[in-house]
Amino acid sequence: MRALILIACLVGALAAHGAAAADSAYTKFGWEKCRKTGEEDDVVMRRCAGPDGIAVDINSGADAAFVSFGEKGARGETQLGEFYFPKETVEWRKASGKPFAAILRYDIGKSVGGPFRSALVVYKLEGKASSCIVAIVDGGKPGANERARAAADEAAPKFTCDKDRPARQ
Repeated sequence: MRALILIACLVGALAAHGAAAADSAYTKFGWEKCRKTGEEDDVVMRRCAGPDGIAVDINSGADAAFVSFGEKGARGETQLGEFYFPKETVEWRKASGKPFAAILRYDIGKSVGGPFRSALVVYKLEGKASSCIVAIVDGGKPGANERARAAADEAAPKFTCDKDRPARQ
């Protein structure tokens, strides 16, 4: 009888763990189609709507464009390199249907004309309020997507914006 109870508890625990496991959803943004929210010098600011009402902001200039999430934008370190440009597809990591992290591929280079290397930038989402960079994963190495998802799933929940420094993998 004890063995049956123990097995039932283990099966229940494994099922609960599987139910809480993170999954992915994807949104492709046409950055130019997002609502223009401002302009300063040569920088154009735009806002798109993400899942669950999360604001997706892109600030783009001649030499770089940076994406942040939430009404208050990015917190902590935001420097990715000399020149950086995001791709259009955001991978949202969700637990129980709620986004807790985002992964976005960037082209990063030493000059505006390239050559560029690929990087996956992992963001912690602080609800609808703000975001911060948890990790920057070398997108040119094998297994980059899996490493970015692992950083999102394992590091983002424990990461403290404005205190912890992003990991570079």
